[in-house]
Amino acid sequence: MNLLVDIGNTRCKWALARGTALIETGVVVRAGNADWLEALPRTAVEAVHVSSVAQPEALAHLREFAVRRGANLQAAVSSSRSGDLINAYDQPERLGVDRWMACIAARTAGRGSVLVADAGTALTLDFVDADGHHQGGLITPGVATMRGALRRQTQLRPARESAAPLWLARNTDAAIAAGTLRSAISLLDNAAVELSPDRLLLTGGGAPQLAEYLAQRWTLRPHLVLEGLAVHAQRQSSLPAG
Repeated sequence: MNLLVDIGNTRCKWALARGTALIETGVVVRAGNADWLEALPRTAVEAVHVSSVAQPEALAHLREFAVRRGANLQAAVSSSRSGDLINAYDQPERLGVDRWMACIAARTAGRGSVLVADAGTALTLDFVDADGHHQGGLITPGVATMRGALRRQTQLRPARESAAPLWLARNTDAAIAAGTLRSAISLLDNAAVELSPDRLLLTGGGAPQLAEYLAQRWTLRPHLVLEGLAVHAQRQSSLPAG
């Protein structure tokens, strides 16, 4: 049994896994929560595998947690290839490891081209062609991040966080809520049309909010990064020692 941990900027997702099968999953809000590690399961595990895009302190705290548990911690990094998946970046390690894990899971789950969208603090897109070549992607602020930027950098103080993506709102709060949501929807709709992949996969904390308004049918995969981390962990364990 392994403990898989996906540390994001705002939340931490975890899973207990046997091989590539996720047995139990959970999520904890990490932002502003100094005790987030207390929410991780206490089940005995052989190893802790982590994908982290957070500040180094978060990974250091998880490493201490693993030591107390008597488990080896393995931090995933993006590489030039995984199985038949080829990384498009000139410097593969610079690709966000969460994006790489999601691409691994997407490629493992089926053939044909696939567009992966992760709607979190950032909204990211990655395209993998039918031959397993990652073609690159985009990064833009997530819906909540856009709203936060308006709070910090303007006199606007939106009081609501949800709204239908209207084109013509009739008050400032609704205009901000709808406009930020519409920005994300438009990006995903346009990407689906212009890239025309065989499969569309949507993950991240903001995925359910976006999915109901998208023009194309996206498959919701809430644990996509953890699924990729499970595949990555299994592949790493099969490598020769040293």
